[in-house]
Amino acid sequence: MMAEGFEEIELIAPADILRRLGVSVTLVGVDAPTVRGAHGICLFADRQLENIRAEEYDAVIVPGGGAAWALAKNPRVLQLLRDMHSAQPCKLIAAICAAPMVLAAAGVLSREQQVTCYPSPDVMQAVRATATLVREPVVCGDDLVTGMGPACALDFGFAVGAKLVGAEQVSQLRRDMCATICSETALGGS
Repeated sequence: MMAEGFEEIELIAPADILRRLGVSVTLVGVDAPTVRGAHGICLFADRQLENIRAEEYDAVIVPGGGAAWALAKNPRVLQLLRDMHSAQPCKLIAAICAAPMVLAAAGVLSREQQVTCYPSPDVMQAVRATATLVREPVVCGDDLVTGMGPACALDFGFAVGAKLVGAEQVSQLRRDMCATICSETALGGS
């Protein structure tokens, strides 16, 4: 889901990972067919939100950034999230950075769910009001994946991928993308 001011890496990294896994990904423009991210990168939407129905999709990903505040007030976004949540079986809902507050606004979180989000007071307050907040990079539940922020975008994308296609395919992709090697090197390993 793309709205003006979305955090680019939080949308592009998961979309790229899912496409590498063979998952059909639709970039949805909330208000316009071309959407400018928080750092000036413009992306073209495959479809517009007004043409999206929950029954057509297995999952929805909501990136954070400044767009999250507008998404939390958008009735169409909130209804789509409710429709995904109430589907039988429940569809996968994923949100990263400030976007878990959009899930809180939609009423799709519960106190039993552990959720992570960007560590800013307003985002944490919104999430804490409806779910159990934990400080982890990525948190997975049955039908929910949340990520803390931009630096977690790859792991967030891998977690969403594991929910959709399975852990074995994701493990292979992580090796193919050198994800394990890069993480070890960044942490001072060899």
